[in-house]
Amino acid sequence: MDDKTIYSKTGKGVLEIKNKAGKLPKDLVKILTLIDGKSTVADLMSKSKLSDADTSKALGELTTGGYIKEFSNTSSVQRSGGAGSYVDDLDFTSSLAPGKNVYQNAQSEWRQRETADRAKAEQEAKLKRDAEERLKKEQGTKQAREEGVRLAKIETERKAKEAAGKKLREETERKAKVEGEVMAQTQRDLSKILEAERKTFELAERKKLEEQQVQTAENAARRAREEVERRIKDEEERRRREEDERRRKEEDDRKRAEDDRRRREDEERKRKEDDERQRREAEEHKKREEEDRKKREDEERRRRDEEERKRREDEERKKREEEVRMRAEAERKRKEEEERVRAEAERKRKEEEERVRAEAERKRKEEEERVRA
Repeated sequence: MDDKTIYSKTGKGVLEIKNKAGKLPKDLVKILTLIDGKSTVADLMSKSKLSDADTSKALGELTTGGYIKEFSNTSSVQRSGGAGSYVDDLDFTSSLAPGKNVYQNAQSEWRQRETADRAKAEQEAKLKRDAEERLKKEQGTKQAREEGVRLAKIETERKAKEAAGKKLREETERKAKVEGEVMAQTQRDLSKILEAERKTFELAERKKLEEQQVQTAENAARRAREEVERRIKDEEERRRREEDERRRKEEDDRKRAEDDRRRREDEERKRKEDDERQRREAEEHKKREEEDRKKREDEERRRRDEEERKRREDEERKKREEEVRMRAEAERKRKEEEERVRAEAERKRKEEEERVRAEAERKRKEEEERVRA
């Protein structure tokens, strides 16, 4: 079966869908519903979700049953004509377009058939009359009486045929009228069904689009909030690392200063011990002379020690005060920066949420205006 072949419903197929007679299996009804005079066999396979074999089998059964017929083949761009009955030749799928008369071809066909039957009957009658006239001339006067009887019989038969033909025409016209009314009602019902399905589909599509727009706006707002929170967290982490690094450096500097101080004190202590040892050795030789000098040196040493102690205490105090001031200043700057970043993030978040709400409200109003229009 050619995948580019297009099928259309016959009158029987349209009535089956409209009346829901339930004569066909579920798969055949599914395929019959999808046939619209536009979809190819490949389209029907895709829409029905059936296998190629099942689709081909269903199309064959529908064609054999007179529910559908081949409408065209896009691979050769040829219309399928074919002879058939009045009902089977009607394409109700494509006839729903505005400006087309779905029964014009059918009525013209009935009139043509009626004319042909009448012409055929008249031709047959004429041939018979000619044959009778020739026979009468050949038989002559001898068969005049028999010819008269035969002519009378022929005349009677002719009148009977004419009466039968007239009755047939009247019956045909009556049937055509009844069928035309039925088909007109069917067309109106199908138009209503198609219009209702179109409105339902448009409403569902519009609702789906609105839901997608709302979901997109919510996702954008959520991503914006997550981005702001991530930036704040990264900034806080960076500041924490910087603060830890600064404290580590300060601690290292303090330890180095403490080590230097201890080293100087040890050196000073050793020097003093050496001086004291030399002093004691000198005092052993000059006890009396060195007593006054020893006192002066002791006083001078105490004075120097006191001055050195005060100097170190002043330096330590100034250093501690400077460290406290630097830490307080750093803490103040860190808090100010964190507050500024948090305020900026909150402002951006609110602006984004307000923008999203305003956009959603604008779209909702535009949709309402469009629906009212």
